[in-house]
Order: sequence, then C-alpha cells, then structure tokens
Amino acid sequence: MPGMIQFPQHGPDNGDGERKAPVLVMPAQESRPSAWELWRGRLFLVEFMFVCVVVGILLIAAPWTVLWTNNSLLAGYPQVHEFLMNDFVRGLVSGLGVVDIGLAVAEAAGYREYVE
Repeated sequence: MPGMIQFPQHGPDNGDGERKAPVLVMPAQESRPSAWELWRGRLFLVEFMFVCVVVGILLIAAPWTVLWTNNSLLAGYPQVHEFLMNDFVRGLVSGLGVVDIGLAVAEAAGYREYVE
C-alpha cells in the first residue's frame, strides 16, 4: 500500500517469500543516574559488605568457641547437640563464613558506577 512504512521481516520463510517473525529493536539509551542514585548505591554496597563481613566472622569463629559447646538451648536435644559437635559440621559452618566474606569481596570488586 502506498504511504505505509515497510519494516524488514526476519525469521523462517514460509514458502511465499514473506518472513513471519518479530523485528528486534535496540533498547533505549539509559539516562545518567542522579547524584542521589549514585550515593544510594554506594551506601547500599557499604552496608551489604559490613553485614556480610560481620556474619562471616561470626560463622567462622562461633563453632570453635565455648558458646557453641555449652549451649543451654540444646540441653533438651542431645542428638542435635551431638550432631553440632561433629567437626565436619563445625567446618561446614566455618566454610559458610568464608563464603560470606568472599561474597562481600566479590560485590565490592564488581561494583561499577556510571562514568562519562
């Protein structure tokens, strides 16, 4: 039809020469973040790193302290207490602490800001 804009079609040919598929369009350019958005991202990163490091240190150290072995909350559950005294379980909890600290380091290393 005259006056209509024809867009190129991509996709499999169904025999009549026309291709039936959607046309891919590039997304719009993202706008530059405001100063508040930049500082909000920085503050979130610092808070997230702080929480991950503190929890990681607690998970690394707690299984090897007296608080872990003389836990009054587990006095009524001797089987759970025996399971938690296993060195493998203690090492597993400490390993989770190392992973948590590694997560904080990875987030810091992967942080990117908009730079013009």
